[in-house]
Amino acid sequence: MISELTLNNFRCFNSLKIKLSPGVNFFYGKNASGKTSILEAIHLCSSGKSFKSSNLQSLISLNKEAFNIKGYDNERGYTLSVTKEQTKSIRILLNNSKTTTSKLIREFPSTAIHNNTFSFADASPDFRRKLLDRALFVSDSNFSELWFGYHRALKQRNSILKTGSSSNIEPWEQKLSELGGILDHRRIDFFNLTMVELRDLINKLDDSDSTEYLKNIDIDIFSGWDKEYSLADTLLNNRSVDLRRKSTSAGPHKADIKFLINSIDAKQILSRGEQKLFSILWCCAQHEVLRKSHNINASLVIDDIKSELDDHTFEVFLNLLNLLNNQVIFSCIDDHFSSKIESDFNDFKKFHVEQLR
Repeated sequence: MISELTLNNFRCFNSLKIKLSPGVNFFYGKNASGKTSILEAIHLCSSGKSFKSSNLQSLISLNKEAFNIKGYDNERGYTLSVTKEQTKSIRILLNNSKTTTSKLIREFPSTAIHNNTFSFADASPDFRRKLLDRALFVSDSNFSELWFGYHRALKQRNSILKTGSSSNIEPWEQKLSELGGILDHRRIDFFNLTMVELRDLINKLDDSDSTEYLKNIDIDIFSGWDKEYSLADTLLNNRSVDLRRKSTSAGPHKADIKFLINSIDAKQILSRGEQKLFSILWCCAQHEVLRKSHNINASLVIDDIKSELDDHTFEVFLNLLNLLNNQVIFSCIDDHFSSKIESDFNDFKKFHVEQLR
């Protein structure tokens, strides 16, 4: 996890250096004061990407040539440097050696919840797949090779389908079936572990009307094809349909996590605040799996925590903080509630962002 963070020419910060707690970190300040920028920089340290912009050049401070973010993990003695120049690709150094974003994800894992992705129930299947796969990239050093191998085979099958002929398609279907089966098993195993931790967290929360809905959410993983048939048979049976569509219609690349209440899509029943709290719980459950099963401490980054949460739901979030063992970093416009947190945590730090600039 990030223990110290230094920003140079990053968005509104010409220069900033802060020390983070391994527990709860709270940033507050007015709109446009830089709260989200700090959280964005922390997440960038774990992914090489921004959760706000696909154009990293736009993160460079006005009239500057480059931004630099430095992170330090004092527990392991790891140093990290992320640099983006106006006309060059992003440059990432881990312990002064060049590294890749896939390595970054494993060494400084974090999950970000922000206003564009606060509801996993309302998100796309692709987003939910990526959330599960990201945890597997972190926990399993062989998962990257498996994932990319499957998608290379998928690309080859789709290329053949686009020709309008099934000539030479069998070897790629065999590869898809082989790698897809392994990929599916890895996902299901991690999903099942996450479900155990999720139910445990929900049961430990204060039992009240404001949390009862959490116990009524049915969650299941859809592998991407009808499991009454093997993936190999599915690919063969779908071949004529796929030729017309010119793409592969079934397989792990179509997997999803379903959230239902009384067989109805949960997003149609839950309020936006309830969806956001559930999303936070799901991330926390995944992080508990990483911590307990793989000895990996991942950080949870939540931008604008009070957005969408009413007072009762926010109280549940505060109760949840007492159950967590990982680093949590979140922001809010005002500081009217930090007194409720400070008394409960030794590892609590708050930052008034306007005083940092």
